Amino acid sequence: MKEDFLHYVWKFQKFPYKDLTTSQGDALQVIHIGFHNQHHGPDFKEAQLIVGDLKWIGSVEIHLKSSDWYRHNHQQDENYDTVILHVVWEDDIEVCREDGSVLPTLVLKNLVAKDLLLYYKETFLKSPSFIPCESQLTHFPQPLLQLWKERLFVARLEEKSKRIQALLKAYKNDWEAVLFCLLARNFGLNVNGASFFVLAKSIPFKVIRKLQQDEKALEALLLGQAGLLSAEMSSAYGVSLWKEFQYLQHKFSLSSPAISMQFMRLRPHNFPTIRLAQLASLYATSQQIFAKIFEGKTLNTQWMTSVGVSSYWRTHYTFGKSSQKRDKKITSSFVDLLKVNTLIPLAFCYQKAKGNDPTSIIFELIQDIKPEKNAIVAGFQALGIEANNALDTQSLLQLKKAYCQLKKCLLCSVGVYLLNHPNSSYDKEF
Repeated sequence: MKEDFLHYVWKFQKFPYKDLTTSQGDALQVIHIGFHNQHHGPDFKEAQLIVGDLKWIGSVEIHLKSSDWYRHNHQQDENYDTVILHVVWEDDIEVCREDGSVLPTLVLKNLVAKDLLLYYKETFLKSPSFIPCESQLTHFPQPLLQLWKERLFVARLEEKSKRIQALLKAYKNDWEAVLFCLLARNFGLNVNGASFFVLAKSIPFKVIRKLQQDEKALEALLLGQAGLLSAEMSSAYGVSLWKEFQYLQHKFSLSSPAISMQFMRLRPHNFPTIRLAQLASLYATSQQIFAKIFEGKTLNTQWMTSVGVSSYWRTHYTFGKSSQKRDKKITSSFVDLLKVNTLIPLAFCYQKAKGNDPTSIIFELIQDIKPEKNAIVAGFQALGIEANNALDTQSLLQLKKAYCQLKKCLLCSVGVYLLNHPNSSYDKEF
């Protein structure tokens, strides 16, 4: 049993609401259940009840046991002074207000239909192989699923926009500097993304601006700050980069961050040496990259696929070990990855900063991108859920992360629908 289930029972009044009484024996009539509160404080606010002969307007707090009131220290939190009803599964202790009066309590244990409780346990509480409702997921109507996907995608964008806003504040609304940090993180991918991000923040963007159009200097700066250069380099090119980095580090008073770069379990074209060389080439190729990408309603990214690496890296993946010559240009699939993880969230924030509603533009952009391939998307596909574009895959990632993994089934549109439309006979009018 989880509190979320009791929230659902109260929200949808899944109990015989006629002739209700509190555990103290007073008649109880629910006029309005209140508004579900997802933040700190009581679970439902602005409820309207009649307890005995008195009408009350206030909050409703829900617990598995009434003793949870004291276990959560609600008696010491003034946010809970507005509570007019305590809804519990089991009433194991009397709860009193600060003035000593007993808090009216509604006990649900003997009110909820056994079929509903059984269906909830079988559908959501069994240990799943992938997600709690996997055996029932295809019963969720496709039109509702599409609407839920769109809401999930926007929620994911909002989460990312909070991180972007924090960066904008740190960089005093320098969109170019923020773009550099976010691109760096994406160039590091999942394995080195955090380290690339720390690296980017360790370099004042004014330094990047001064070195633009000097590819070797940018390479030396990025590889040096990444800890991939030293005085014992095994190649002449590596030695020259080390010397260049020492000069730049002294000139701009830079301190190298405490990070490590991972090569294990990466394909050679994703080695940090290659991705940093591509990032250096990207910034040596074009001035004012933010303006170039976001100058219109669509994202101008076609030019990115012409960006490769300097001559040394065309025949190397690491220092000192030569390989077959390849241009190692940024691929269109990698650009799509940049769009999904950096450019579209940044466009979302940028349009909002300009006072525009970005929703239609963003939806059009994301739906033009091919679906991502990963274990989570494959898991949903195995359950019969299609993923036709990046909006679908991003929403499924959000669903898994924000609801399925945390088992917040009864805050999810799928879970609520399945409980309201079960394959059993319990769902009847009381």
